[in-house]
Amino acid sequence: MALRRSSPSGDIESQPEKEDFFAVGQVTVRLPLDCRPLPLLALLLSFLPWGVPLLLLVDALLQKRVSSAFILAAVIITSLLSEFILKPLISEPRPSTSACRTDDGKLLPGMPSGHVMICQCLLTFYMLEAVRHHMLAAVIVSLLLMPAMPWARWYNGDHSAKQVALTFIMATVIGLIDYVAFLLFFVDGWASETEKVLLAEVASLPALPSPSGGRTLPMRP
Repeated sequence: MALRRSSPSGDIESQPEKEDFFAVGQVTVRLPLDCRPLPLLALLLSFLPWGVPLLLLVDALLQKRVSSAFILAAVIITSLLSEFILKPLISEPRPSTSACRTDDGKLLPGMPSGHVMICQCLLTFYMLEAVRHHMLAAVIVSLLLMPAMPWARWYNGDHSAKQVALTFIMATVIGLIDYVAFLLFFVDGWASETEKVLLAEVASLPALPSPSGGRTLPMRP
């Protein structure tokens, strides 16, 4: 059977008959391996999300970091939601270039992309954490890394451009919700510190005399 995959331009190219493809962890692997930089990079990036939960678990256990434990739980819940509820409910098949199929050859659902969901939720969470701690370099790195997984999943032929784009938006919103929940329930004194900042800003505003000649009111410049 001829193997077909999406080229970077979006065209479908026929590959030699001798090539074969199979799925490992919802990642299409083609034999012989295409060792050119872009195909190899897309393939390697596609396996990255499988190691993320392990890294978070190790960090949570060794460093006792609450944020790692929280985001690990969020990743697990989001993955279960994606795989067992959203994908069957939306039931949008993957592109024909994917090897993720049932035993009878039917394409598995590909919306949303679990890989993009995990990575974008994580990057959104840690980008917001970097913003809170005024770590500009980390913010920039997070923003630069965000397109990597959507590109890899599209380039490797496991998801359509529409699937990765919509998942990217969805995961960004979920990552934002995760971070707000983390601040509200796991960061001691966050709300009170926010109130202090707001009160300090109000106190620093110039005051105007009230019409009644009594108490003064703060005025924004």
